[in-house]
Amino acid sequence: MISCEEVRDALDAYALGAADAADSRAIEEHVADCVRCWEELSRAQRTAALVALSAPVTQAPEGLGARIMEAAGRERSVERPKAGAGRGLRRLRLGWPAAAGALGLAAAAALAFASFLQIQMNDLRNDKDELARQLDSTRDTVEEQAQVITISAASDTQEMVMEAVAAPEGAWGEYFWSRSAGGGFIVCHDMPALPEGEVYQAWFEVDGKQVPAGTFAPSDDGGCVYPMQPEEPVRGADGVGVSQEKAGGSDAPSGDWVIWAAFE
Repeated sequence: MISCEEVRDALDAYALGAADAADSRAIEEHVADCVRCWEELSRAQRTAALVALSAPVTQAPEGLGARIMEAAGRERSVERPKAGAGRGLRRLRLGWPAAAGALGLAAAAALAFASFLQIQMNDLRNDKDELARQLDSTRDTVEEQAQVITISAASDTQEMVMEAVAAPEGAWGEYFWSRSAGGGFIVCHDMPALPEGEVYQAWFEVDGKQVPAGTFAPSDDGGCVYPMQPEEPVRGADGVGVSQEKAGGSDAPSGDWVIWAAFE
């Protein structure tokens, strides 16, 4: 077993994709049972995703890829001290700062990572422009956008269609979530306009109980991209839904679901 200290020392590297498969599995197994490290991982991933929002995606200079691979080869050739339990994570802690120490290499890594996240976000659905368009049309904070990109870029991201219940025909949504990223977000389409003083509220349903996950309002065209924001991490949810509530939100849904999806 690896310790919390070992995991937290390696979280930044994991969030930036610098961990190998064995290290990643060890980190993921640990955070699945450790709420504090799970929260630290979520923060590290949102911070890493901010790179994609701040670094412009431009054409890489000619020969950049070869120089990165050459630097990586030199790093791998450095002899590592042997150790017992947790050796893989200790190797990662030594390797990542050394690889990122050179300013030019760090900048190249940031650029490559930003490009990767943009590609992942655009390729998440067949309609490559929809998610980006919704992000632009809603007034999310930079941190919320970073959360969406982090989840979109995760290798285990899954998608579920949210069907209309109390909404007019044509309204629908999608719920994207990732266990490794520790979160999910709703993309809604053609949601009815809200009366003044009302909001949409997102919920998880766990063992027949509804857990509030924040409120939001759609854009003028009825679209939204809303990262779920429960007060505590939610495990074992049976479904996810959206209700219409008074401004400020409710402790329990006051009516039928506007859109809803049950986890299979």
